[in-house]
Amino acid sequence: MPGEKMVLFSHPHWWYFWKQVVGGLVIFGVLLLAMWAGGFLETTLLWIAGIGFILWVLDTIYEFVNWRTTRFAVTDQRVAYQSGFFRRKGVSIPLNRVNNVNFEQSFIARLTGNGVVTIESAGETGDSVFENIPDPDSVRSIIFKQMSAYDAADSDRDAAALARAIRDDQPSGTPASAPSSVQERLAELDKLRDTGVISDEEYTKKRDDILGSL
Repeated sequence: MPGEKMVLFSHPHWWYFWKQVVGGLVIFGVLLLAMWAGGFLETTLLWIAGIGFILWVLDTIYEFVNWRTTRFAVTDQRVAYQSGFFRRKGVSIPLNRVNNVNFEQSFIARLTGNGVVTIESAGETGDSVFENIPDPDSVRSIIFKQMSAYDAADSDRDAAALARAIRDDQPSGTPASAPSSVQERLAELDKLRDTGVISDEEYTKKRDDILGSL
């Protein structure tokens, strides 16, 4: 997405092609059997292997295109997933809507280094399940790290906006947009100083201004 920092980008794990690998081995086994057999059986097995090879090549090309157009990404603002070439589909989950991230690996998946990542999010999308994700444990950690960074940045933006509101001098005779009571304004001011948004000098000056308005 424009204006976003890419943190993680990947295609599905190579285990995505396990069916094609098995199919290739089966065709190779039929060829070996044909070499051992003779006569009519050999001819029949060669025909089977030939037709199977053509179908295998077409299926492999189709799945490779799907693999190539399937993308899983984590940015500093969202988790995004797109898949499909002829029929496209995708999902985009803002980090502030992610409630939890889980992953699951079978024994074989642990050996091969892939797994299933499930993202629980608020809103209509609900749980989103992503399969064949490389190193799902690391992906989970990256998403949690970006969620923390996003929350911290969001808090900084809110604090900066509040600081500007407090610093701006308002024209006389206009209602104040800052907190209505002196206690609230002083509390907000203390928060800005404690989080480092404003300096001690700015804090002292603004505190004197607030107290001087009593």
